[in-house]
Amino acid sequence: MKALQIWSRKLYLKSLTLGLGSTAGLFCLYESGHRLVATTITVLGLGTAYLRWRNATRLPIHSKHAVIVTGCDSGLGYSLALHCRALDATVIAGVLQPDGLGARDLTRNGINVIPLDITRSESIAQFGTEARELMAQEKLDLRALVNNAGMMIFGEFEWQTEEQMRRQVEVNLLGTMGITKELMPDVRSTRSRIIVVTSHCSSQPLPGVATYAATKAALSAWTTALRIEVSKYGVEVVCFVPGSFTKDSNLLSRQSKYFADMANAMKPEARSFYGSYFTRYSRYLSEMSREIAPHKIEDPLLYQTFDGALMDVYPRSVYKCEPWRYTFYHLLFSTTPTFVRDRLVEKFVSMPRWNSSMEEAEESAMVPELENVKPYQSDLMPNDETVPSSVKSIPEDVSTQKSDLNNLTKGNNLPR
Repeated sequence: MKALQIWSRKLYLKSLTLGLGSTAGLFCLYESGHRLVATTITVLGLGTAYLRWRNATRLPIHSKHAVIVTGCDSGLGYSLALHCRALDATVIAGVLQPDGLGARDLTRNGINVIPLDITRSESIAQFGTEARELMAQEKLDLRALVNNAGMMIFGEFEWQTEEQMRRQVEVNLLGTMGITKELMPDVRSTRSRIIVVTSHCSSQPLPGVATYAATKAALSAWTTALRIEVSKYGVEVVCFVPGSFTKDSNLLSRQSKYFADMANAMKPEARSFYGSYFTRYSRYLSEMSREIAPHKIEDPLLYQTFDGALMDVYPRSVYKCEPWRYTFYHLLFSTTPTFVRDRLVEKFVSMPRWNSSMEEAEESAMVPELENVKPYQSDLMPNDETVPSSVKSIPEDVSTQKSDLNNLTKGNNLPR
């Protein structure tokens, strides 16, 4: 919060300096005889200022406003729930693990926690019932539904199992649709807002997360159509693209297990073809496959952008929180020829590369290594908001080469 205040103060001083300088320049132009130019610039400047003011006008949040956030066990959902509570909203958090660390922390911070598995229709219905009862009891107006719950599995398309692909579709797309449909009567009656957390992958799919990117692209298309459908009822629908925060969440906590499942389901021909490439690929990401304690993401720009999505009177259709390099990369992606763009995307993702000669040389060593990949029981309870509580086994982490891991974490280009 202090960092945000400092940033706001600096922005105000810069705006004041720019305004005074512009006024002095226009006055000089006017006095020197360039009155038409000065008048035109003034009109354009005032029009731009009005549009910026219009877009920046926000409705404050108070304790009688309810904000529903899904996927709050850890990561972004956990952080947004705490942030909305700090704004004085009454927060209703959907969690997969009601007895988990994240749920207990949220409860201690005055947040209402309700179990929610968005892949089960009965869980969605029960969540809707409890949320409505709470809002009626506390006489709350629903201010926003924040659809955050999601899951991501790394691995080339051919490697991923049918269950893994289906699971991502169920969580990222169908589950979001299900909880939105359940709460739509409440959203309509209060003319509240639907915020859908999407991803940069919806506009630029990345290799290694083909299924995930497909679900996010579908989610973005659904959000666009929904926005047009419900606007006549006074309901706003916006996309929120938060950027990469995989190191601050448990989004990859089960990636090692997913790789083990891929290896065990891989057919002999695929094992022979991919050789050691699969091993290098899985090792590259396995070090990040670990549980971390729930904590609030420290990123002032993230919350400033989210505040706009939540409180702007005239919201934009999409709110993006991205570092400058993301903006630069995506500009290149959208303007370069396909063969250039594909190479840029590979460079952006920075994953282990396929080497046909290496795979052939190490093919014989690959097959037994895949066969020996076995999951083990972990003492850590799962904290991913999208995986059923019955799934508690994760495979043993495989050490990643330090240089590879440093390149991965330094780039921080993993999608969300």
